[in-house]
Amino acid sequence: MPSPFLAAGDLSRIGLSEDNVLHLANPLVADDSILRTSLRPGLLRSLKYNQSHRAPKIGIWEIGHVYPKSDQQLPDESEQLAILVAGGDVETSLMQWNAICDALSVGAQLDQSRVPAGLHATRSASLTRGKKIVGVVGEIDPVVLDTLGIEGRVSVLEIDLSVILNEEPKPVQARDINRFPSSDIDLAFVMSDEVPAVNLQRALRQAAGKRLVRIDLFDVYRGKGVAEGSRSLAFRLRLQEPEGTLTDSILAEVQQACVAAGEKIGAAIRA
Repeated sequence: MPSPFLAAGDLSRIGLSEDNVLHLANPLVADDSILRTSLRPGLLRSLKYNQSHRAPKIGIWEIGHVYPKSDQQLPDESEQLAILVAGGDVETSLMQWNAICDALSVGAQLDQSRVPAGLHATRSASLTRGKKIVGVVGEIDPVVLDTLGIEGRVSVLEIDLSVILNEEPKPVQARDINRFPSSDIDLAFVMSDEVPAVNLQRALRQAAGKRLVRIDLFDVYRGKGVAEGSRSLAFRLRLQEPEGTLTDSILAEVQQACVAAGEKIGAAIRA
């Protein structure tokens, strides 16, 4: 059973604050002197151990309780889920989050303007419900990995189960099977690093309208041909007409609407 105790400095070593930790008055072991506020330190320690034993690419997860300080006599205890994958990237953690959303009929907004502590500055986001943060998704900060001696990228997904599991799931809406063929449109935009990718995805979703079946970000590129401080974001939009076959004119209309929607938020179509 994972220990709920940490040593002083374990959280700050991975980029997390220790301002809200509870210190034990009489710890049995000096290295178990505070209550954990995150599952991440123990999981990163396990990844490091496995890599040192020639298991470089593994996935590891934990469901457990954390105990941040509160204004009350007792800590603000909550149950958390954390999943780390050595060799994984932000797409790995997003796939895990989408699978959980589908299984539990839940959801949250991806907010890249609030980068979680200890995570990659441009490849991570908070999962939010309004002003409330219910989780994080992305990759561990490379500086943290270097400090711990962990090789490669590490994806991370953390969810506050005390919030998610106490909700009434949304009823699943059955849909008729669409028998008409679908078509894909690939669009690549160049956009400032300061603008979250989710803003562009939202704009494209609205522009495509009811014909949109799904939208996926399948490539992020920085380098030759893209200005410093910007990146190229490539989206694939799958379209399907609910009551007929898509025509070339309809596809062109949707494409023009998506390009215009991207330009409104400062994204330029990549040549």
